[in-house]
Amino acid sequence: MMAGVTDRRTIYRAEARRRQRRARLVLLLALVIVLAAAAIAGVLLLGGAGGDRAAAEVAGSAATFPASPSAAPTLLDELAVIEVRQGEKATVRYRIVEAPGPVAVTLLVTDATGAPVKTRRLAGAAEPAKRLEAVVYIDLEPGSYTYELRLDEGGSPAASGAIPGDHGTGGSAAGARTSDSVNGSAGGAAASAELRVLPPLPPAFPEAKAVAAAEAWIAGRDGDVAFAVVDTRGRAAGGCRPHRPFQLASLAKAILLVAALRKDPTPDAATAATLARMITESDNDAAHAVFARVGAAGMRAVAETAGLEDYVQGEGWVDTRDSAADQATLFWRFEELVPARGRRLARELLAGVVPIQRWGIPAAAGPEGWRSFFKAGWLGKDNKLMVQAAWLEKGKKRWALAVMSDENPTRSYGWDTQKGLTGLLLGREPTPAYLSVVLE
Repeated sequence: MMAGVTDRRTIYRAEARRRQRRARLVLLLALVIVLAAAAIAGVLLLGGAGGDRAAAEVAGSAATFPASPSAAPTLLDELAVIEVRQGEKATVRYRIVEAPGPVAVTLLVTDATGAPVKTRRLAGAAEPAKRLEAVVYIDLEPGSYTYELRLDEGGSPAASGAIPGDHGTGGSAAGARTSDSVNGSAGGAAASAELRVLPPLPPAFPEAKAVAAAEAWIAGRDGDVAFAVVDTRGRAAGGCRPHRPFQLASLAKAILLVAALRKDPTPDAATAATLARMITESDNDAAHAVFARVGAAGMRAVAETAGLEDYVQGEGWVDTRDSAADQATLFWRFEELVPARGRRLARELLAGVVPIQRWGIPAAAGPEGWRSFFKAGWLGKDNKLMVQAAWLEKGKKRWALAVMSDENPTRSYGWDTQKGLTGLLLGREPTPAYLSVVLE
């Protein structure tokens, strides 16, 4: 009896253990399935996020870099029309409004038919938002052209297709370099504008070598000497100590003339006669009468309008001081400083200085066919101070100069300095025979 009971208990316990093992296996399998499902879900989630980022990047790239060149103008400010003379340098100014980073910028110039005639790499790595510029030598025939700026994110050189002689001048943009290609692929045309090439100006006069010869000669002269030149293009063309101040003496009467005509460009007969005596005869009483009308304020106003940098107004007119550079500028601008209705009178007076005072500049210029519009000043025993300024005309040529000298050993020495220097600017050697003829 007991043996049977024991066997049944043993069988029951074995069955229970089998059920427990099956339950544990089922739980383990369920756990594996859950973990596997979680892993698969994580992979799917991560893959979806990555895909979204990739799609966003592609969309952003498409927004930043347009598929067609027609959308490229949004990257650059509008370009300005450039006007330059043949054989001179043009400054190309531009600003990249939007770009993902530094880009290469290439200039392409086309003629009226659309054919490329010039190209230049302006910048290898231009920064967005900065105002940039590059200088380009223009050797094209006079006419109207179109210039384009093309962008290239990679900064790669343009393809081959060089134009002979198109070497240009480096600009100020970062990484600027020359590229002599025409058909380069530099991205789409980002912006364009007109390039007007004007005929070249005639050579400037006096030539640089003449000015250099005058500088060398005057350096060996005794006394305190200075001069300045404004050439036929209206540019300061050199000189010797051009900003050294000198007392103007009667040369200040030219400033009085401008001041008087600005106040009354059509003076009555009596006033016109006073002005004539002041300029053509260098009459001091006439100058005092004019100064009483215009005053120091009138003279200062002329100096300010003319842009005279070294001008120092005296208590009167005779003690006013100024430099050769300023006086050359004054005479170059003389006619524009005088109202239109007074210009004829100004020309007549400055060209009509009496013969005895036509030493120095007119004595050199007259025999060479130049007409002198000038005024001179002098002071001291034996005229130790001698100053002159003029504008000279011959055909369509017009230029100006001023020659200032002080502490001249003699009057004749000062005359020689004035004439010899002017003669060198005109291409004449200041030989003793040449200087012996004192007056025009």
